[in-house]
Amino acid sequence: MQRRSAFLMPVYNPAHDDLTRTVESLLAQTEVADIVIVDDGSRISISEMLVPHDNIVVLRLDRNQGITAALNRGLEYIVSSGYEFVARMDCGDICARNRIAKQKAYMDGHPDTDLLGAFADIVDERGNHLFFEGTSGGRAAIGRKLQDNAAFKHPTFFFRTSWVRKFGGYSTNYPHAEDYEFMRRVHAQGNIECLEDVLLTYEKSSSSISSKNRSAQLWSRLRVQLKYLELASVPAYVGVARTIVTLLVPAPMWARLSQLYWGRTGQRGLAT
Repeated sequence: MQRRSAFLMPVYNPAHDDLTRTVESLLAQTEVADIVIVDDGSRISISEMLVPHDNIVVLRLDRNQGITAALNRGLEYIVSSGYEFVARMDCGDICARNRIAKQKAYMDGHPDTDLLGAFADIVDERGNHLFFEGTSGGRAAIGRKLQDNAAFKHPTFFFRTSWVRKFGGYSTNYPHAEDYEFMRRVHAQGNIECLEDVLLTYEKSSSSISSKNRSAQLWSRLRVQLKYLELASVPAYVGVARTIVTLLVPAPMWARLSQLYWGRTGQRGLAT
């Protein structure tokens, strides 16, 4: 029987423990979903690192092409295979066991929602809790947050393949900010929601793609903000200004300021 949902996870030279831990959390879902892993030209084939499982499909690119190409290759497979929903995931993160059940139930009950996120528990490399990240307050709050940055973490994305058929996959024009552009495009063409349930544990790592490519990501974010700029929106200009300031502040200082802010507020945080 065709399952309705498929996880999409691009990987490149992952640590064995990270890959195993993440895949185990996907296989432990209370509602079964298939797992599509795109091996972006890793030195060691991902198929050799995993125990074979009926729910897992590994697509291997013959050379390293970057995360956007890997995501789009996986999307092509998922869409052409007839799945209804795509659940994004990154290697090293952990899914709550009820993630698919929660997000699919919401989408079934809200057919006008095209992209659904959730809150994430942000932890450091030792697993210590730092803060919660997501956006509460419904579509209006998400729209305001998008003027500044992503409204929730990319690995919480749960979206319809029907939307991808109409409007396409991830843009290759915004390196390291393909998720933000995707979210802004969905917001411009459809509807986005965010569950207040914490459905992901997200490791904030200095070796992540975002950390290694901070400058390129911020420049891409700025270009996305200008592309979708709402001329009559004050938050839109505030978002542009914040990105420019972030570009000028050294990464360690910005990380420290962010940590101090979240530590002081102690709230379920908005995406940063």
